[in-house]
Amino acid sequence: MTDVIRESWLATKKSIRKKLKKGYVLLIVPNSKAPIRNLTIPYFIFLSFFILFGINLYFLVRYPFRISEIIKLEYKAYSLREVISKQDKALRRIDPCLRVTHDLEKKLNEQNRFYAEMEQQYNVVRNRKNRSNKNVSLVHLPQYTLSSTDQDFSKLGVLNNNLDYLEKEVEATSSSLNTLLAKYKDYDRQLDFTPTIWPVVHQRRISSGYGYRKHPVYKRRIKHQGVDIPTRYGTPVRATAEGKVTIAGSKGGYGLLVEINHGYGYKTRYGHNSRLIVKVGKWVKKGQIIAYAGSTGTSTGPHVHYEVRINNVPVNPRPYLK
Repeated sequence: MTDVIRESWLATKKSIRKKLKKGYVLLIVPNSKAPIRNLTIPYFIFLSFFILFGINLYFLVRYPFRISEIIKLEYKAYSLREVISKQDKALRRIDPCLRVTHDLEKKLNEQNRFYAEMEQQYNVVRNRKNRSNKNVSLVHLPQYTLSSTDQDFSKLGVLNNNLDYLEKEVEATSSSLNTLLAKYKDYDRQLDFTPTIWPVVHQRRISSGYGYRKHPVYKRRIKHQGVDIPTRYGTPVRATAEGKVTIAGSKGGYGLLVEINHGYGYKTRYGHNSRLIVKVGKWVKKGQIIAYAGSTGTSTGPHVHYEVRINNVPVNPRPYLK
């Protein structure tokens, strides 16, 4: 077996030597009468030439493709540089954005304090008995300890957490303020149906108040269920709240009387008028003229007898004259 391999190797070596000894003759033929010259080129030089030529041809053909790849890579590198530049600018805005979140925290706390104050004031104007001070719900951003050596992505995480927290707080504060606004709007509408003004425009004097008194006609102590407002004969009398006329006519000692049902348990009466300009069932607005002052019924002179009733029980009208 070893002899066979040895003989095969010797034969191959001998063949290579023969090929290397071979060569090519290059004839140089001049276009004049000069003698023809020849140039012997050894086989290995000829072979080397074609190998080098093939290598050069390969790179020459591949060069345009390489140029195209290089251009694409340069474009990608340019795009990445642009992205990095934008991200760098965005990251430089993190610190100002963090400061803005703390400014928003302060503004939300101001709104929450305003809400608490207005809620308390609402309870006051509604005359509610239980008016305990409501605790203000303050906003507190999550506390983080950041130093100048912290990475930008750490600050970005803090900023995202702050924004998530503030988003929830803004929704809660907005909901509370909208609820309070709805309460005030409802109360503002209710005020239209609540007696709050004087029945005569230019008169702010009461000649006889609410409560027990000596009656000027009967000369005995009788409870006065309203107040008497002296005025000139024919002075316009106006509705002190919006509502529906339930009485419009003569009624005993009241003389010509107008009664208005305002809802919410409120009724008002206007007595001793000289002339009525409304009828039963008519809907009147606050401040609308309903009659003219006089001295009809049990009266000693022109004035307006004004009553305020809650659930049909006469109460002192003085707190409702503003």
